[in-house]
Amino acid sequence: RKLRPRGMTQVLSLSERSKRFFLDVARWVPVVLAVQEYVGTVRQTEGRSMQPTMNSTRAWWRIGDLLLLDRWHARSYERGDVVELLSPCEVGAVLIKRVIGVEGDLVRPRCGDGSLVRVPRGHVWVEGDNGPLSHDSNAFGCVPAGLVQSRVAAKILPLSEAGAIECRPPPRDRVIPSRYPRAMRYGD
Repeated sequence: RKLRPRGMTQVLSLSERSKRFFLDVARWVPVVLAVQEYVGTVRQTEGRSMQPTMNSTRAWWRIGDLLLLDRWHARSYERGDVVELLSPCEVGAVLIKRVIGVEGDLVRPRCGDGSLVRVPRGHVWVEGDNGPLSHDSNAFGCVPAGLVQSRVAAKILPLSEAGAIECRPPPRDRVIPSRYPRAMRYGD
């Protein structure tokens, strides 16, 4: 490197400026990827299974709502929270559903003979808010809790509906909560 007198600016060629720019970007790529993977990210939704909570207004220019996902607290969900999870049926598919039951709870499926299903250890029961149009635990049963990727913290777009996602407890006639705190269930 050549020393230059004070006050003189260095003139870089286009190739050197491009190289410096790409090196600066390359330094930040791992940081951005780590934040998206472990802290939080933004995701656009599609489909009608969570209406009216999400995708309630459809216009020709809108595909879906933009959501803020909290991955840092992905395992601290409770009944009524909306979560993002990997589909237990379709490889690579991602679902947005509401947690209805956690391990130890007794859940009465939407359709059926009225019998109760116990949510096993390490599983959750998830449903869409729009029952008739939702492919959820009523179709595929309890879901391993390890498939939960993040908790939906807020809706960002449309701006008219922006804000925190409401934690809506499940209907009392369909869920009998476990009597024991999560740490004491199943003899832990």
